[in-house]
Amino acid sequence: MKKIFLCLLIALSVCTVSYGACSHHGHCNHAHAPYHGNHPSHSSSSSQIYVVSKNFSKTEQKFPNCTKHYMVVETTTYHYSDGSRRVFTNCTVYNSDGTVLVEGCSSVKHILYENNHYFIICKGGCYLIDSEGNKLTQKTYSSMREFKPNRLIVKRDKKYGIIDLKENVIVPIKYQKFITDGNGIFITKLNGYWGIIDSENNQLVKNDCDKIKSLHDTILIKRYNKYGLADLDGKIIYDVKYDKIKKLGEYIIVQDGKKFFVLDSDGERINDFSYKKIKLERNTLYGLGDDRTWVKI
Repeated sequence: MKKIFLCLLIALSVCTVSYGACSHHGHCNHAHAPYHGNHPSHSSSSSQIYVVSKNFSKTEQKFPNCTKHYMVVETTTYHYSDGSRRVFTNCTVYNSDGTVLVEGCSSVKHILYENNHYFIICKGGCYLIDSEGNKLTQKTYSSMREFKPNRLIVKRDKKYGIIDLKENVIVPIKYQKFITDGNGIFITKLNGYWGIIDSENNQLVKNDCDKIKSLHDTILIKRYNKYGLADLDGKIIYDVKYDKIKKLGEYIIVQDGKKFFVLDSDGERINDFSYKKIKLERNTLYGLGDDRTWVKI
């Protein structure tokens, strides 16, 4: 009996030592119940997330108006147990004879300008190459896109500007915000204040405004708690002197002191009257006159 008990005790000790070794060193060939503790290199939440499935696709794409090059795009999508997914894209640009122009890119954009072919390459940053694969930009940018012929909006060190295809700086790369709006104009933010420039760096509204944003087919400007409006070319149509300008349905309401008047979506005044109040009911505007009666506008 003592011998049997001693054998059981030894066997139990061996199993305990084996389980401890596997738990600390990870890989083992023993069969254990699942280990639910924290992994040394993962948090308890992330250790439960795993790949459920993986999809792979490979497509060949042609560039518009370009017979000398084509692109092969490989896309791998990982689906995870928490419902999330991650997509990895690998682009390779080929010459028409099948030789590789550039590979290992996350994205490629083709540009045709004056019968010359260019490519915006994003590969650990963005840069520009010609049809022979020669790099044309000395700097690498975090983003780059064409918005009109021979003009590229670029971002570098969290700031925006505009360059041409020869990397000449058209608009200095200094703006914290750079919003395309209107007819080729840009709403910009510089050191906390908003302004408007065009694509050739002409200053239309100085960067001293508290707010600038689109309002129907106009641009709302706020400075020192006063409001004004510009058209989509950046031209001021109402000076920054009004107490309030706001959208009401398809209209724009302007407050001047204790009076209100109405503009259409283009910033044109719809009549010569001012009102004590303005309201919109069932898509119809009404104004409160000096006689305290509501009239249809």
